Amino acid sequence: MLDSFGNQEIRHILTIDVEDWYHSSIDLFKDTDIKHGSTPDYSVVTNTLKCLELLKQTRNTATFFILTTVCEHFPDLVKEIIKEGHEIATHGYLHKLIYKTTPQEFEYDLKKSLELLNKIGSPMVKGYRAPYWSITQQSMWALEIIAKCGLSYDSSIFPIRRKLYGIPGGITKPHRILPNLWEFPPATIRLFEQNIPIAGGGYLRLAPYKLVSRAIEKSKGDEIHVFYFHPYELDPNDTKLKHKVRSTSTLFYWLQQIIGRAANPDKIIRLLSEHNFCSLDNVLPFFKSMENDKQ
Repeated sequence: MLDSFGNQEIRHILTIDVEDWYHSSIDLFKDTDIKHGSTPDYSVVTNTLKCLELLKQTRNTATFFILTTVCEHFPDLVKEIIKEGHEIATHGYLHKLIYKTTPQEFEYDLKKSLELLNKIGSPMVKGYRAPYWSITQQSMWALEIIAKCGLSYDSSIFPIRRKLYGIPGGITKPHRILPNLWEFPPATIRLFEQNIPIAGGGYLRLAPYKLVSRAIEKSKGDEIHVFYFHPYELDPNDTKLKHKVRSTSTLFYWLQQIIGRAANPDKIIRLLSEHNFCSLDNVLPFFKSMENDKQ
């Protein structure tokens, strides 16, 4: 691994998007009557506590991107994350696709999320992650607002080609994207002249474990990767729909979410047991110092 920042080993980065499965998917259900901002399912609490225990057992730290409806309804959960020594960052409030909001709506959502985190006593929030990785070419304006709100980094731009999100050909390594804002893209590997995602979520669930582990081993001393998962991925049974299916798109998405779920907890446990991870605020000073050395 890269090392020697303050005599501390620089590890790969682990991020956890704290949200329940159903409410994080509302934009993908064309037939639900449940609205953005409604009360999260209590499963987010039990599953996040599982995450904290796993991190303790494997001696890793992480950045927790909090969807702040969780903070609003379950503030003690966020306090527990802080107590365990992990970084708190924001995942916004409503979990809407950014490119389907206005700049004014986005700024209001971001500020509300920061106010809720501040209200429960969170340390200064440095980072943001967009719902569905939805900072794309259509919504690059969001970066200016993130910087304006005093945040130091973003982790929302997936350098891949997807219908819902992504910037194909985007920079794959952590980089300064604005004068006072850093971007930390999720992990990819290069195959067949394409960026192939391996960072987490469905990609980690469906990718062979050896492929992901080999990519980490290969990059030792050369590159830091950003990985992610959601608390609900530690619970293979947390895929229940809360509405009657009336569209094929909902059915297709739901079936996609079930594939590979049974084996996923063991894959995450193995990843955290065999490799070292830390939070984003741990490595941000390292990248800033690297840049200063080049100047």
